Amino acid sequence: MRLPLDPPIYYIDESIDSKILVAAMTKAGAKIQRVGPIVPPGSQDETWLKICGEQGWTALMRDKQIRRRVLEKQALKDFSVGAFTYSGGQATGQQMADRIVGLLGEINLKALLTARPFLYTFGLQTALAKAKL
Repeated sequence: MRLPLDPPIYYIDESIDSKILVAAMTKAGAKIQRVGPIVPPGSQDETWLKICGEQGWTALMRDKQIRRRVLEKQALKDFSVGAFTYSGGQATGQQMADRIVGLLGEINLKALLTARPFLYTFGLQTALAKAKL
């Protein structure tokens, strides 16, 4: 008999954090963490990515240039983090929340079934795409 997988816990990075997004994801049933006692405000990417790896959290962030950021991609590998990155440019908090909640079923499946480390990117009009680490 196969045991059910625990639902992913998403760490919402400061780059994408908003009350609208948190409310929408929570309403959709997602478990979330954000800046606070475990991850101090203003933490460097390598710091909070390390915490995500240690806690087993899946990172949710916003970064148009993620494919070119060697240090962040190395941190994903070093700390075995799974991450989803909005890389589509300008968007309002509501647009971002609507897009992420719309993708949440697919994001949950990929977070649960994809071997870590991994990085997926998406935009307002673009599907999830696995990026090379």
